[in-house]
Amino acid sequence: MAEHPAQDLEDVLGELEKAARSNGAKVSVGELVETVGKRSFGPLLLLGGLLGMTPVAAIPTAPTLIATITLLVSVQLLFGRKTIWLPRFLEKLSVRAERVQKAVKISRKPARIVDRMVRPRLQSLTMPFADRIVAAVCVVVAICVPPLELLPFVAFIPSLAIFAFGVGLIARDGLVVLLALAVSTSLLGLLIWKFAF
Repeated sequence: MAEHPAQDLEDVLGELEKAARSNGAKVSVGELVETVGKRSFGPLLLLGGLLGMTPVAAIPTAPTLIATITLLVSVQLLFGRKTIWLPRFLEKLSVRAERVQKAVKISRKPARIVDRMVRPRLQSLTMPFADRIVAAVCVVVAICVPPLELLPFVAFIPSLAIFAFGVGLIARDGLVVLLALAVSTSLLGLLIWKFAF
């Protein structure tokens, strides 16, 4: 079952920045996951979406790796795991701490805006049974990322959807979850149009 910790987006960014500053020149995926909490599915989805929208995603194959981690998190949420497990090789993957700090810095102002806009509402869409629906959609969205790397700038869309799902779960804001579902539907429509016709 997913947890809904009493955090806002700026809290999560602060923790990520602290992890980046305290782990030397590089910070591993395992350290970032440990920072937001292995029992905190909302922040973990948010982390995957956030990394996919920042300069970290400019590294070749990075969007696919981020999507793989998101896929693993989502599958475990779908099947009701209480804590997240990642393969050791994924936990050991690292990125320059400077990149993480830059991503956090870029995200600070939007985070303050998002934190002011979200609030608990339509909370039935953030309860455990709805978490499974969110998880299933995130699985599909994460699977869509590798082919989207072939299209310039389009890989931003699934990251935005996953980020929004994370925000919705953290804030218990069902309206944000609905918006994330709309973005996900648009993404699937784009894929069908681009690759089926």
